[in-house]
Amino acid sequence: MNEFWTYLQSRVTFGNVIEVAIIAYVIYKILMWIRGTQAEQVIKGFILLTVLIPLCSWLKFTTLYYVLNSMFTWALIIIVVVFQPEFRSALEQIGNNRIFNRYLRRSDRNMVIKNIARISRAVMDLADEQIGALIVCEVNTGLNDIVATGIKLNAEISTEVLENIFTPNRPLHDGAVVINLWTGKILAAGCLLPLTDNRTLDTELGTRHRSGIGISEKSDAITIIVSEETGVVSYAEKGGLTRGLHREDLELLLADHFSKDDEDEDETNKKRFAFWGNKHEK
Repeated sequence: MNEFWTYLQSRVTFGNVIEVAIIAYVIYKILMWIRGTQAEQVIKGFILLTVLIPLCSWLKFTTLYYVLNSMFTWALIIIVVVFQPEFRSALEQIGNNRIFNRYLRRSDRNMVIKNIARISRAVMDLADEQIGALIVCEVNTGLNDIVATGIKLNAEISTEVLENIFTPNRPLHDGAVVINLWTGKILAAGCLLPLTDNRTLDTELGTRHRSGIGISEKSDAITIIVSEETGVVSYAEKGGLTRGLHREDLELLLADHFSKDDEDEDETNKKRFAFWGNKHEK
């Protein structure tokens, strides 16, 4: 036994332990990344194939073994094609370093907080009047391809402009508005968004909700949706949908992405929201 431990200590180095820990962490992140996505089902299919191939070889199913083995020859290409949206999302998450962005945009935080209050007030005003709205907030992933489908505005964020855009019978009221909170600009209105492929959504959700979820699946954008039928305010992020939001909920959710620095700033942010939320701006 002592000889075994001596051999093990001579073979296992500190670098090996670190390497195994990194690999374990990467595998864990991959599993968390694909959980709940369409990639999860594809992974299950590949696992099934890895079981069938040796089984076919053992049972002497020559033709079936050849077919399955040939599929694995092209496995890399198949994975890249099938998982293209997921790979893009993963690479975007790697590039979106929140700590770096926090310090890069620290000087804009006061402006962001004001704009969050303006957006929230506009959303709640539209909800009270049951006017449908769809607002997409850029986080880190650029949405130039979405902006190109609408009318470019590059206007300052204001409650009045947002309410005017979504007023019924206006030229741009049916499309989505794209906002960049970092710059304080309404980039474009009347934009077209991709619909979600999620077939498990409630059938009562219409095109506005499905397109809001769709853009949140394909980017890290935050989408705010106001139902025209019920006036319910919803919030889409990473393919998920939260419904029935009040103004305070919406402000805190947006602040978590755009203005929150650390736990010590939460109370300060709330006071700023109270100030800007009660102040009438023209």
